[in-house]
Amino acid sequence: MNILLMSTGGGGGNILRSLKTLFARDVAIAQKTDAAYADRLRRAVTTRFLDTNEFSLAQVPEEERLLIGRATTRGLGSRHDPALAARALEESRDQILKLVDDYSIVVIIGTGGKGTGAGTTFPLADMVRRQNKLVLPVFVRPSFERHEVDKRRYDHALQVGLQFDAARIRLLEILNDHAYSDSDPQPQSVVWERMNMPIARGLRGLIYVLWDLSEVDPSDLAILLAGNGRMRIGFGEIDPPEGQDPTEAQIREAVDACWQNPYCAFSKLPGTSLVCIQGDWSNLADAKIKTGIAARALGNVPGARYNPLYARAVHAPRPWGITALFTEYTGAHEPMPLVWNSGPSIVDPPTATNGVPVERNDTNTTVLSEPAAGPSFATVGDLARALNRLDPAALELAARDPDPDILIEGPMVRKLVGAIWFRSIFPKLSSSWQARLLEALAASAVIPNHVLSRGRQPIHLADGSYEDLKAIAASMAVSGAAGADLHLVLAILGLWGEEARTRLRFVEVAAPEQSSRLGTLFGMRRS
Repeated sequence: MNILLMSTGGGGGNILRSLKTLFARDVAIAQKTDAAYADRLRRAVTTRFLDTNEFSLAQVPEEERLLIGRATTRGLGSRHDPALAARALEESRDQILKLVDDYSIVVIIGTGGKGTGAGTTFPLADMVRRQNKLVLPVFVRPSFERHEVDKRRYDHALQVGLQFDAARIRLLEILNDHAYSDSDPQPQSVVWERMNMPIARGLRGLIYVLWDLSEVDPSDLAILLAGNGRMRIGFGEIDPPEGQDPTEAQIREAVDACWQNPYCAFSKLPGTSLVCIQGDWSNLADAKIKTGIAARALGNVPGARYNPLYARAVHAPRPWGITALFTEYTGAHEPMPLVWNSGPSIVDPPTATNGVPVERNDTNTTVLSEPAAGPSFATVGDLARALNRLDPAALELAARDPDPDILIEGPMVRKLVGAIWFRSIFPKLSSSWQARLLEALAASAVIPNHVLSRGRQPIHLADGSYEDLKAIAASMAVSGAAGADLHLVLAILGLWGEEARTRLRFVEVAAPEQSSRLGTLFGMRRS
């Protein structure tokens, strides 16, 4: 996915600079170990600093500047007037729409202290949402109690939040009030850095999940951000020694840091949320992380609606840890209609020392290079996710014989088969594509021939009919490895039919001992 990171006004630009610095460092690290991956990552993300003041953009690379409302403000800024900033944005509407058209995901960062951020953050987000793009708006509410702004400006900042609610756009709202501490007074620069870093590090973690969507279903994202209410973002670092699992203390500390971002407005119970884990450790450590986050999200509140989506950012460079985007539960909402741009980024990044991709943009007119030649989808996973978005190029490829340039590996096919959304796109694949996927799956999958039970009748997984296996799955909870293998076989038979069973390789397993309740009382076991 192509991601646009766009700030509006000076305050939003400060946060974006922190994020840009983190991302540039990540690209530099990735370049040392996997240049091709680093290049894909570099081309996936574009930064833009939007402002009404030409002079405030002087320190921004020219190709990343986005001056709006030149006729309205004459490049001299909004003069602390949000209404003037909104008119400047409206003057440049066509320019903005042209820019966001090439991106599937747009992150907008603004503050409410002066004019440009206060007047444009919501109109920008609304403009992007109406283009059916996934938008993540970040808005900083200034402090009235600490005299950052007067009552009039503070009330306007409150109205910005209400505008997001009315438009049913979820908002990541940051509260400057929470940055002040009488017991720990700090210089303003330290406080800003303290507030900016959780946002920047959280957004950095999300980028690794959103830019290729290899670990999260796009339809889940359409549900995650549907409706109104606030979001909270957090990051907790975990840095175990190479090749080792993190300790219990490291996990606990990271979970607490990820959950307790004190600067976010978040007053309701968490609903659908996205938890992204970055790190090269075991699934046991992952389970402890998930359990820790869930314990804090659920608390002891009856009827909690916490519904986590999990993603693994497997290629993320250190620092590793947990990124989470929590959303307030505000009721059941219909998924948002989203348009995804799955092709490779068409920006032509100039050579730069900051490591962040930019579009050549002189006089604020975007000039795009020709897209790189070669297949649009490197793996069958890429193709499947594009089909799930009804991408025209993917639909055309799926209707033909398999493209030899698209990598088809058994483990990836197995992962796709286990995804519910894959079943809806399977009929869009030609018969030759379907046969090729089954061939790859059968060549790599070895399935234990578990002994299951339907009533008092033992049934081997390799021998049970599709109806028998469905009945077992519906009538009893089959957990652990047996449950996972049962659902895998059910998915395969449901997609390819009963004849697919003959292609699968089953291995015998030792029958587990069973114990009766009466035998257990007397210390006896029976087979």
